[in-house]
Amino acid sequence: MRIAITHPTDWPFVRRGTERFMNELAEYLASRGHDVTILSAKPGRGEVLRDSAYITRHHRRLWHPSLGKVGIIEAHAFLVTCLASLLRHRFDIIQCCSFTDAFAASLARRVTGTPFVFWVNGLPPRVKYYRSLSLGGKVFTRAIQDADEVINISNFTQEYVAENYGRRGVVIPVPVAVERFPLVQGRSLDAPEILCTASLDDARKGGRVLFRAFQLLKSRRPTARLRIAYNLPETLRREFLSLVDEQYHGDIIFSGTGKLEDLPRWYAQAAVSVLPSMWEPFGLVVIESLAAGTPVVGTRSGALETLLADPTIGRLFDPGGENSIEPTNAEGLSQAIDEAIELSRHGETSRRARQFAEQFSWQAVGPRFEEIYNDIVSAKRTGIPRASSEGGDR
Repeated sequence: MRIAITHPTDWPFVRRGTERFMNELAEYLASRGHDVTILSAKPGRGEVLRDSAYITRHHRRLWHPSLGKVGIIEAHAFLVTCLASLLRHRFDIIQCCSFTDAFAASLARRVTGTPFVFWVNGLPPRVKYYRSLSLGGKVFTRAIQDADEVINISNFTQEYVAENYGRRGVVIPVPVAVERFPLVQGRSLDAPEILCTASLDDARKGGRVLFRAFQLLKSRRPTARLRIAYNLPETLRREFLSLVDEQYHGDIIFSGTGKLEDLPRWYAQAAVSVLPSMWEPFGLVVIESLAAGTPVVGTRSGALETLLADPTIGRLFDPGGENSIEPTNAEGLSQAIDEAIELSRHGETSRRARQFAEQFSWQAVGPRFEEIYNDIVSAKRTGIPRASSEGGDR
């Protein structure tokens, strides 16, 4: 099949979970013999990369951060870029990773007839905390209703989509290349390291509560260290450091996002990893950490409540008021980290964590994407409507 994967941003220009998923999906599908193209945008001149098993078309980004001040986000600008590319090139099916490119695929289908799948990996926040031009959810609704299939990354996103948009779709968790994360059993607690790889410049990810919790943890674990594996703006870094006594600043490591090959090493040397975010739709970093045998602490919110339900592989903490933009319960987070550090001492914890993570491997999950694509493309070619995930025909 000729498969397009679309999203406004791509690795390495933006290094988040979706960008990683896109490239791993392209790699997996190419290994299965499919002709795969990523359609995205980047700063500067556009370019076409053919140095891997799949093609990447980085179009010129039609967006500047200053546009964010008037509510125009990067996804909005990509709608036009994506539509033009989908009309210019022909595919058998399109995998859309954002609501604006899913809307573009819906418009393009009127001309090309190409079906598309909308992969729902993010939801509107319960508390609005950034400026964004909006049509009252009409674009997102159209993307959901027009898609040949809706793929949710967790039961949490499925329930939200069903309740707010009247369509359940299917649930396929985000696959993880677990083989890239060697299992480490039993950590030394002489200087336990707490790892956070979340994009802490997003308030809901809980950067402030994490630094406050680290301040509290130092009274129990004076040798503990905190590693932030994300490129924080300098102003935000200074703000976070102001929440911790200056005497502990030397125990805080800002590693930056680093390279993909750095992640296995960081997870392996950590006693525990932390994702203190609100309304998390899945949590790719949770599975990566567990694959390395490292227990995880997360908020009792969104999909994390399900992923970390087993107390033998991690801990949950109550984030604070659900009506707040970010978690506030520093004492609860500090206590959960302390308990998870103790968990990391035992080899059984590592084995259980790895066993849990393996159910999310590409070998286990990848074929489900192929199955949906094949069903949709076959239905189009034969003219026989496929049974949709809603129990009817589409």
